[in-house]
Amino acid sequence: MIGIMGALEEEVSLYISKAEIETFETYAGMKFYRGKLCEKLAVIVRTGVGKVNAAIAAQILIDRYNIDRMIFTGLAGALVPYLQQGDLVVANYLVQYDVDLTAFGRRVGEVPSVGRMIEADSEMLKQVTDAYDAVFAGMSNRPQMIVGTVVSGDRFISDRKTIAWLQREFGAVATEMEGAAIAQVCQMNDKPFLVIRTISDSAAEDAPEEFESALKSAPENAFNLLQNMLSSDRMEKAVV
Repeated sequence: MIGIMGALEEEVSLYISKAEIETFETYAGMKFYRGKLCEKLAVIVRTGVGKVNAAIAAQILIDRYNIDRMIFTGLAGALVPYLQQGDLVVANYLVQYDVDLTAFGRRVGEVPSVGRMIEADSEMLKQVTDAYDAVFAGMSNRPQMIVGTVVSGDRFISDRKTIAWLQREFGAVATEMEGAAIAQVCQMNDKPFLVIRTISDSAAEDAPEEFESALKSAPENAFNLLQNMLSSDRMEKAVV
């Protein structure tokens, strides 16, 4: 059973429309759609925005549905100039940049008993890079895909000073509001996970307008990747 998550309606509606939904249940105000996507058992949920919502949804997926692995897709702001709207970022490490216990001798982003940089599942990373090569091969206008550090915090970034700090402190390439919380829940429950983000904006002054314009089209690239991953024999063997 695979847990598929997104923060906004636009980020999960395509998955729900393509899935064979058998049932749905509501927990903590969130609807959990259970069925099949590409012949794989899956539960799809819109978490809402922010780390708390994401963490609650992730734990519900683990406790009530006994999912084997977690995939979170959605939009993110670019922190490096070579990423454009529609490009894809797959997180190999995630960190909560707004956790600050430096007063107690810890580094910014370090969570006691959890750590600072939470690593995504290496096999799932390999699957998504293979999927990218298969889905976008030969396309002249294909989006970029890079693997790098994604930072999460309960704040929409839209200023260059913060961008520079996130780059310098964490070597981050993208910022969003949920991924690292899901990573922490999965690490604590020993569940493999993957975070795929589509670039919506530059995280600078024009970020709100760019984000709104990306909501209509950006999720399709991530869906195509996930569809290819789920259709592969390796994903079948990994889940069973």
